[in-house]
Amino acid sequence: MTAQNPSSTMRKPLLWGMVAFVLLIPISIGLLLWQSSRNDAQSTLADCDVRQGCTLPGGAVIRFTPPQDVTKPFNLYLTHVSPQVQRITIHFAMRNMDLGFNLFEFKPQGQGVWLAKNAVLPLCVDERNDFLGDLALDGQHYNIVFTAP
Repeated sequence: MTAQNPSSTMRKPLLWGMVAFVLLIPISIGLLLWQSSRNDAQSTLADCDVRQGCTLPGGAVIRFTPPQDVTKPFNLYLTHVSPQVQRITIHFAMRNMDLGFNLFEFKPQGQGVWLAKNAVLPLCVDERNDFLGDLALDGQHYNIVFTAP
């Protein structure tokens, strides 16, 4: 019978601990940075009527019609967008409630018009309909407060 070297049995848990540490630290930092970037809004458009359109500082207008059935996809339009803008995204949440990672990319359509197709509002188990859209234009964040049917 051979005796096991105590140092080799101690190395495995130590190795796994180091691997977990190396993987979890960058993931945690990334999530924290992502979360903090969502809270640094340039401005908040309270009680925005997204069906009629809401004007952002700088003149861009966001418009969309949340469907009666919030499980159905819908399109979002952003018009009068500056030609210098390179990337536009929107993330939906609720006040005091994170609804998970849901990020929709807008694509340029030409002449200052951008479109995000087939967006879906996250479901809330509390049956709330007050949403917060975190709209980002090249890293500048705007909070859009709206209600869905």
